[in-house]
Amino acid sequence: MVLALACPLRRDGTIVFVRIVLVHGTTQSPDGWARLTQALVAMDHEVDAVDLAGVDPHRSMSKEYAAAAVDQVPGGRADVVVAHSGTGLLLPAIASTLSADRQVYLAALIPDGTRSFLDEDAQQGSTIVHEDWSGVDPTEDHDAARHFLFHDCDDRTVEWALTTLRRFVPTAVYTEVVQPVDVPAIVVVPRSDRTIRASWMTEAARDRLGVEPIMLPGGHCPHVSRPNDVANIVNAAVTQP
Repeated sequence: MVLALACPLRRDGTIVFVRIVLVHGTTQSPDGWARLTQALVAMDHEVDAVDLAGVDPHRSMSKEYAAAAVDQVPGGRADVVVAHSGTGLLLPAIASTLSADRQVYLAALIPDGTRSFLDEDAQQGSTIVHEDWSGVDPTEDHDAARHFLFHDCDDRTVEWALTTLRRFVPTAVYTEVVQPVDVPAIVVVPRSDRTIRASWMTEAARDRLGVEPIMLPGGHCPHVSRPNDVANIVNAAVTQP
């Protein structure tokens, strides 16, 4: 499913169409972007939430996922690409293939370009993800989803968010050495993330991308709990020189 909503954005007195592509993480379908999509459309942006679940996870590397994303984006180009959680490993290829001006890592894994995620995880262990997150499947265990993903959401938002859960594991990508791309990056780090460690994301943003992360309160899914805050960050990415 692709959510596509088109509105013009006024920039420097002219009307242009700014396209923002949203790449779902490993525990939600594209439906999980609904609150952020609404906030971005209210800012007069065009938004596409792509669905990568149809790609063979055991055979496909990041370039195949990038091709699948391009097929779902009208015109095959985006101004900004936002990836959540585990799909941070797919973000460089997707952003590059879509000729994006900005890439946004939203509570996401950040590749270092020298080793695969599995190799890095084996070497660094629990410095990347919280120990009690390992082996948890919140798509099957809603109590786990409440604890790890949506603990900073109100009850009504949690009940909606539970309906967006879906498992997505790009298995082959975890064995791939993902190369960086020359696309300016923004990193959003939730301070109370219970899945990926905020300290690891902060260090990776500085060391691997050369950027200072934008810190938000709350947990792993700020697009669910704080969509307006995330929309403001993405909007700034679009409008800055």
